[in-house]
Amino acid sequence: MNSIGMILLTLLLFPQPGWSKDVLLFVIQRSKNANEVHYHLRVDDRCTIVSDKPVSAVWKLLEDRSEATAPLSVFDQIAYGVVDQHVAENWVSFSLKALEQKRLKASAKLPPGTGTCVPIVHTDIQGQVAALERIYVQTEEGWLKPKVLYVDVFGTSVEATPTPVRERITP
Repeated sequence: MNSIGMILLTLLLFPQPGWSKDVLLFVIQRSKNANEVHYHLRVDDRCTIVSDKPVSAVWKLLEDRSEATAPLSVFDQIAYGVVDQHVAENWVSFSLKALEQKRLKASAKLPPGTGTCVPIVHTDIQGQVAALERIYVQTEEGWLKPKVLYVDVFGTSVEATPTPVRERITP
């Protein structure tokens, strides 16, 4: 087999990371400033999960109006990191470090004819299975670290008649 054939065979058998993309799942907004934590799901062009740790988080730097992104620091991972990811049947179950009691389940689907992956994130909100939309964290600045006053979780129930749902979690 010639070298071009070997290269093509390698590309077919071992998909490259460039063939995957990140789909925005949800955001965490904070009272401290306009910056947000954006959670993404790594999928391929058919919206299939492509990793055993497919959920990741980055800062969306809206405070300085640049809209650039930055990785979470080691300290940020303590509050906003993703933990305990389990992939099965193109769904990933996971928790957020600061809300480990609330499990999330995410996937993406490819509606026919669209070519665009649509994210799906479910969690329990007020005792109902709901599509998660966003999380808001209200803090009070402290001497060494901020104190969390409450966390609001927003979504829409997935029942026959979808309704907005909200749950306030106080530490």
